[in-house]
Amino acid sequence: MDWTNLGRSLFTVFCFVSFIVILVGAYSKKSRKRYEEVADQLFLDDDKVQEAGNDNPASNGAKQ
Repeated sequence: MDWTNLGRSLFTVFCFVSFIVILVGAYSKKSRKRYEEVADQLFLDDDKVQEAGNDNPASNGAKQ
């Protein structure tokens, strides 16, 4: 085995290990709570917009 093939093999193993570490970090129980909170914020913002009604001007700075 020459150095080029050894380098390619080590790079492949490094990429695979990095991918596994990212997956474990993304799907861990600790991260799940954070992702659920961020996902719920989308629905909370919609409720605030509906409560405002048509009386208030656009809150995003757009002219009507």
